[in-house]
Amino acid sequence: MSNVRTLHDCLTLLARHMPELPLDRAWMIEGVGQFNHVLCLEERWILRFPKSAAAAFDLARELEVLPGLAGRLPLPIPKPCFSARDPKSGDLLFMGYAMLPGAPLLRDRFAALRGDTQIVEHIALDLAGFLRALHAIPPDELALPAIVESPREEWARYYEAIRAQLFPSMRRDAQSAVSRSFDKGLGDQSLWRGEPCVVHGDMGTGNILLRAGRVSGIIDWGFCGLGDPAQDLGALLASYGEAFAARVCRHFPALGKGLARARFYRQHYALLQALFALRDGDQAEFDDGIAAYR
Repeated sequence: MSNVRTLHDCLTLLARHMPELPLDRAWMIEGVGQFNHVLCLEERWILRFPKSAAAAFDLARELEVLPGLAGRLPLPIPKPCFSARDPKSGDLLFMGYAMLPGAPLLRDRFAALRGDTQIVEHIALDLAGFLRALHAIPPDELALPAIVESPREEWARYYEAIRAQLFPSMRRDAQSAVSRSFDKGLGDQSLWRGEPCVVHGDMGTGNILLRAGRVSGIIDWGFCGLGDPAQDLGALLASYGEAFAARVCRHFPALGKGLARARFYRQHYALLQALFALRDGDQAEFDDGIAAYR
């Protein structure tokens, strides 16, 4: 696939594949997304360019699943308008959609809102209603791939990769702590009881948009699929903490059934960040993910 790294690279691809687009007002949005470069065009369009072949695969899945979700959810989601594939490899080069209103609910922005309990409650209500609707969608109506491994099998695979690929970069005591956590979690069969459903898969701070004190959109659907609902709760825990996740669960009690599993996931998200960054050759993301373990 094309090695997109700069604004010039992105504009060159757009000019080649979408010559009708006006390209005079375009800029890269920095610091958002581990797997895609994000370009804003004309203050109207968002275009995403995958950083690796694996990211291109996930972005292609997003392009397929978003039309099936249209009209089913209580919050706005992207509606893809543009896309192009590499004529040789077939890899997705980019996809684009009209910009949704609002700005990402990053941790510092959320921290500034904590004193306003009414706004925090509205955000919790919005996210609970969104996840309730998403998790209730019949998977066969979206033509999602079948689950090939259980959540426990998936995390056992992650553990093996972490031991093989990340342990050499980690302190000895950090290795021991991670091993104890995984051995305990993977060995507890009761932890893994749960039914799969349609999940977003990456409900992190950069993918939840806020406008005027309400959630105004949910973006970045590359990890959407048939999976563990605790995955969505785990991302909320990692992003906004236990107290906020508890608020969401009060409005969507079924989500709270996976709380123990979500806590296990939350413990190890930084290691997954480092693992995926190593796969994609992204040194900055690797350093960020592994920092606490060095």
